[in-house]
Amino acid sequence: MDEKKIAVIGAGIMGISALRRLSENKRFLLTCFERNYDLGGLWVYTDQTENDVYGRKINSAMYSNLQTNLPKQLMQLEGFPMDEKCPSFPTHTDVLAYIRKVADQCDIRKYIKFNTEVQLVTPVSENTQDTKWLVTYGDNRKKNDSQVEVFDAVIVCNGNCSIPNYPMIDNEKEFGGLVIHSIRYRRPELFAGLNVAVLGASHSGMDICHDVSKHAKKVYLCHRGSKLPTFLPANVTEKTSGFKRFTSSSIILDDNDIIQIDAVIYCTGFKYDFSFLPEGILEVGQNGVVCNLYKYILPRQYSTIFFMGLMRLYILFFPYGDHEASYIKAMLEGSVDIPAYKERIEVIDDDSKRPWLYNSHWEWDKELAGIAGNFEPFQSALKKIRDHVLEVKAKDFSKFRLDAFKITGSDSFEIL
Repeated sequence: MDEKKIAVIGAGIMGISALRRLSENKRFLLTCFERNYDLGGLWVYTDQTENDVYGRKINSAMYSNLQTNLPKQLMQLEGFPMDEKCPSFPTHTDVLAYIRKVADQCDIRKYIKFNTEVQLVTPVSENTQDTKWLVTYGDNRKKNDSQVEVFDAVIVCNGNCSIPNYPMIDNEKEFGGLVIHSIRYRRPELFAGLNVAVLGASHSGMDICHDVSKHAKKVYLCHRGSKLPTFLPANVTEKTSGFKRFTSSSIILDDNDIIQIDAVIYCTGFKYDFSFLPEGILEVGQNGVVCNLYKYILPRQYSTIFFMGLMRLYILFFPYGDHEASYIKAMLEGSVDIPAYKERIEVIDDDSKRPWLYNSHWEWDKELAGIAGNFEPFQSALKKIRDHVLEVKAKDFSKFRLDAFKITGSDSFEIL
């Protein structure tokens, strides 16, 4: 196999996973572009919420008290167990230290250009399957810095939690209190003694609601959906209704209920940013999910650009990234044939019709492992731990992080 120049965009956990696996093949000449000053992606915490000293937009959604909603056994890369002293549900500091440890043990910092923004990625030969790619990039600490380099392949790992998804609520500008998105949330003390409305009850909504409730006077957890079965703190009131419009001191809900508030936190998710890519290479369908990639990795019109972390997994995001990287490595090495255009279209169409439930992702990983042939699918013990966490979380959100786990076999675990 001839040498291949490969660009990796982003040095978060997906980029680190790609570099770790691809660096095992010395014929891959790797360059990773990272816009931040260090690796770690969204796990790089900062108290700043708007711009850094160079005027760059802050893109970290970390907050001071954040702990993972998965135990460490479900957040490890193969061959790199988290330290035994690390808590069962790590803090963001623990996770960042782990990512850095993996990077340093694999000696992959040498591939990373820090403070470097990718401005444009364009095919040398448009709509040619095996095209090379022009990558335009520059040092984002310098004005108008721009360079162009040709690569044989590109792996896009720029994440999906850096562009906040703001809802459009009528009369928001009339409201006299504080309105922020969860990406700007850092410390609950800011809301001491206030009446706070949290919009959204998914992972970040529930977590921030509990965090804020320790200092706020009253918290309204607002969401469109069925009443949650979990216990909530005494000063939290659940509202199964979304926002209709603001007044100067309140929010009117969809059901016309009026709540007097001092602050709003939007926990309404994030949007993708692929503005540096050719138009039409990606399509975002229902629920904000990219819907036109073979196995959520490979576009139909090109066989030399790959994507990682786009499947909306709520399980094992770290080890799944390792599996995606292993699969991409196999395709680049030629040990796995890249499906023809027609086959990719058929698979993309079939996958778009699949119902995605929590258990579907385990089957998905088995399918990917069967195609790649260079990694084993997740142990069933991991699914059992995940199921246990989900069960406890559904009953009492405040208690699901109290358990610690030990894997005792491929399909068994103990609660310590």
